[in-house]
Amino acid sequence: MAKKKDIRDMSNDQLIDQLSVLRKELFNHEIEKLSGQLADTSQISKAKKNIARVKTLINKFNKGEEASNA
Repeated sequence: MAKKKDIRDMSNDQLIDQLSVLRKELFNHEIEKLSGQLADTSQISKAKKNIARVKTLINKFNKGEEASNA
């Protein structure tokens, strides 16, 4: 996962790509947890928070476009 500052500097397309990567990461963590292979269960909550960060920035980016188009 990129640092918070790096995420803020990404373009909308990069954020969408990062979102899909984070969702796959979350899915893998959940599968590992179910199979008993995940040693650090805090990775699941960290992945969820990172997904929320990216989605927030995507929404801000899209709202900024809507305001400039109006």
